[in-house]
Amino acid sequence: MSILNNTQVVDRTESINIIPETPQLIGSLGLFKAAPVGTNVIQFDYKQDVFNILSDKKRNTTGKNVMPEESFRIHSLSIPHYPIEAALTYGELSGIRGFGIDAERTIETAVANELERQAQRHDIHNEYLRAAMLLKGEVVTTHFGTINVYEEFGVTRAAEVINMTPSSLSGVLSGILSATQKAKKGLKNGSPVRGYVAFCGAEFFNALINSPEIAAAYANSQANGNPLRNELGVVMAGYTVFRYGNVDFILYTDEFTSDAGSVSVLAADEAVLVPRSVLGNEWYGPVSKLSGIGASGAKRFASSYRDPKDRFVEVESEQNTLVLTTQCAASVLLSIA
Repeated sequence: MSILNNTQVVDRTESINIIPETPQLIGSLGLFKAAPVGTNVIQFDYKQDVFNILSDKKRNTTGKNVMPEESFRIHSLSIPHYPIEAALTYGELSGIRGFGIDAERTIETAVANELERQAQRHDIHNEYLRAAMLLKGEVVTTHFGTINVYEEFGVTRAAEVINMTPSSLSGVLSGILSATQKAKKGLKNGSPVRGYVAFCGAEFFNALINSPEIAAAYANSQANGNPLRNELGVVMAGYTVFRYGNVDFILYTDEFTSDAGSVSVLAADEAVLVPRSVLGNEWYGPVSKLSGIGASGAKRFASSYRDPKDRFVEVESEQNTLVLTTQCAASVLLSIA
């Protein structure tokens, strides 16, 4: 068989995309909108829309309401490329042979299992991208450096200090109300707000639940239960959450594993409050093959290649993803007084 014969490359994109996405907390909240694109670099306008209320006018006359002039800047950012590959060899395949199962069915089963493993790894990585962007406002890449949205958009991050001292009986609620107002004011895209969520580090969460104000609220049945847990079901089963002041406080201690070790995206003594709204995009670029030129992007791509000498089957997948919080002014950093 000629080495130029490319019939051994099988597109597995449809197969990997029908694998159900592993539910993840931030991905389940609907804070980022999927945006497939056909290029490896995105260009977009960052603008702050201001919509004034309209004045009534006489019908069929001049002097209508006009739209205010918009101020915007054009930003250009590269979409990082995250590939995975694995080689299924004779030794691995022979171990899963079953009675009455021919070699080709064995190989297809092994490829399907490997695609499922890789899909799950892509899902976890995508959740890391969301968490790092939402909680830190940045994505760290090897080839494009660190993309920090506050520096990119020239925005100063809002902050709020929460008074949890024993002598304060209303400091928590006052601080929460102030933080939610800052978050709502920072949301410039006109999207509706469906409540607020605060991702809390362990020290912050512990101080919060042990504050006299929260203890009194729950003792007097002033709390609202856990509607977020009811809404997200199994996703919330692994998290501790309670509601106070129209904010769902989540104990968020998730860590992600990199080649260098564990990666944490939230300090233990801090929390990040955001509105339940569309805060940004997940841009998906095209596949990094010749067939991807001019094609649209997708969440995941995959293919398999059978060695012409019949020694192994190579299974590879990729995601080309840039998660960006374009409404970073709506994120409020909370700290303990």
